[in-house]
Amino acid sequence: MKKMLALLLAAASTLAFANTEFKNVPVPLQKALQGNSLKTAQLESGVLRMQTSKPVVSELVYATLVFHNICGEQWMNPQNFAQWGLTRVELLNADASQGFAFDARGDVCEQMGKLGKNFRSFIGQRTVKCEAGACPQP
Repeated sequence: MKKMLALLLAAASTLAFANTEFKNVPVPLQKALQGNSLKTAQLESGVLRMQTSKPVVSELVYATLVFHNICGEQWMNPQNFAQWGLTRVELLNADASQGFAFDARGDVCEQMGKLGKNFRSFIGQRTVKCEAGACPQP
């Protein structure tokens, strides 16, 4: 019975990963983004655009995604991260009516890893709100 439950849980997590449509997103970054209720994620010209299945993207959810899933990947695999040329991270809600965009140019993630500051305020200083499917440039 325990083996069956373990197999079902493994299958469910695989299905959750399979439901995300990735375009031009490197496999290590796909793995880092797994489990965030993403419908789509595409990386083009240094901009990672994601859309979640959630009706609202809160600042806390967004900041956590940037800190753990984006910058965390940079801290663990700096060589791979540098090759991707990531300059911006955008996350929109299910109908693309609201979300946030993070300016990831330069060594922002590296700075955040060394500072020991409140990551939400650090990310907030480099974030703009997105409305009606558009994210303004910083």
